[in-house]
Amino acid sequence: MIQRIQTLYLLLALLCMGLLLFLPFGEIATKTSETISLSIEGFDYQENGETQNFSVLPLTIMLALSVLTTLVSIFLFKKRMLQIRLNVFNLIIQVGSIGLMFYFLFQANKLVGEAWTSHITIILPAIAAIFTYLAIRSIGKDEALVRSISRLR
Repeated sequence: MIQRIQTLYLLLALLCMGLLLFLPFGEIATKTSETISLSIEGFDYQENGETQNFSVLPLTIMLALSVLTTLVSIFLFKKRMLQIRLNVFNLIIQVGSIGLMFYFLFQANKLVGEAWTSHITIILPAIAAIFTYLAIRSIGKDEALVRSISRLR
């Protein structure tokens, strides 16, 4: 299992998406000259004297789903076609999470800030998507090899 190159690609993708669960992906400079770090926990802000919560729950769900799908896919090494399908689904989730990160940065900036900056961690889903794509290709090569060998019998 671990000696296959696609497992290593999937472990690297898992690491990239897992890091996003703990690291912030952007910062917002507010109108009161303070900096708010935006991560999957969201942040609290004041509006009309009340404390409001800016939640990024859809992004949290997508990141957790991507980590879970990658982890399940690693252990499905005997079912290559199912593994390919799960990884294609995971690839879509990873690309969608990039869009959601930018969406939440823009929304948070519109709500409380004057300027926003993204951290280097915002490219982690793109790196994970590249590793997932490489894993899909390697799994496809394995499946083609197995089919060609069984054809010769």
